[in-house]
Amino acid sequence: MKTRQGSRGLTLIELCFAVAVVAVLAGLAVPSMRTALRNAAMRGATLELLSGLQQARASSIAQARPGVLCLVDTGGNCLGKGGTAMAWAAFLEGRDGRTPLAGGPLPRGLELRATRVKLSFWPDSLASTTSTLTICDRSGLVRPRALVISQNGRVRLTAGAVSVCRA
Repeated sequence: MKTRQGSRGLTLIELCFAVAVVAVLAGLAVPSMRTALRNAAMRGATLELLSGLQQARASSIAQARPGVLCLVDTGGNCLGKGGTAMAWAAFLEGRDGRTPLAGGPLPRGLELRATRVKLSFWPDSLASTTSTLTICDRSGLVRPRALVISQNGRVRLTAGAVSVCRA
């Protein structure tokens, strides 16, 4: 039998084997990648909402006007009842109307639930509406996160209750 000297190519069998190994590894990585992406979306939404709460409180104190954060519908109007929304808005209230501060929609697949749909921060820095805002993942891939607002307007992060998201 003759052998070829200096051949640097791959056989079809070697190439098929390499493709099969890559396919198996990719199949194992996809579920963990989905969870990692959903965790990143949850973390980002939580930090944006925390920032909005802090901005509403600080602006309320600095400008001596009531600050509000509320869950909003698709038109940007505060919800009257019901504690589930896909977006939120923070603004200052005054005689001349509303001054927008922050807000926006949550990433796809996340929803915001609240014990109260409208939170108020008073300008004296010692009072606000108490509430718990919980960000839920509708697919159930990641645990919910909650922001708890105390009576003096301070916000703390905590793990959310799974039962809140199932309601």
